[in-house]
Amino acid sequence: MQRRIDTSIMKADKNVNETEIKVFPIDIDEYYDFLVAAHNETFKLTFGSLISEEFLNKEFVRTKQDSADDANSVVGAFIGNEIVGHAVLEVNTRDDGSQFGWIHFYYVSPKSRRQGVGKSLVSYSIDYFSSLGLKEFFLRTGEFNTGAQSFYLNTGFTHLPEGDRKSLNDVNELLMRYVI
Repeated sequence: MQRRIDTSIMKADKNVNETEIKVFPIDIDEYYDFLVAAHNETFKLTFGSLISEEFLNKEFVRTKQDSADDANSVVGAFIGNEIVGHAVLEVNTRDDGSQFGWIHFYYVSPKSRRQGVGKSLVSYSIDYFSSLGLKEFFLRTGEFNTGAQSFYLNTGFTHLPEGDRKSLNDVNELLMRYVI
């Protein structure tokens, strides 16, 4: 089912000189190199190591399936013609049948941080999940990724310590929740 997300084009913060940040669905194959670099940087920051090629291939198979299920769920953030951010959005179902949103992957390139790109991706996520009738969405971030933690908290997420877990390389992953 195709949906139109009304706020898929957002204005950046003032320090970008009103450059438009555009967030829209992307073709994974077309932006493969950017996505590989994003995953590697995220895994190195979060888990202290690069992602294995086997795991990366599984991630891309999963992401392609998400995109095939809903073309609006895999998005890129662009300044001009350059991709500078990326998110993979999913809908998950609890045991009781209720549904919630999940940001499976979220990334903003280092040179584009603090320019409104992250806020534009969050705005897209809010609109996307709202359009599906969902009232909340979640994501996880690494315990050492304090920049991301601050960003999420300042953007309206709350940390749910009861949902934290150990992950790869015995690193704590923090569960963050956004209520729409």
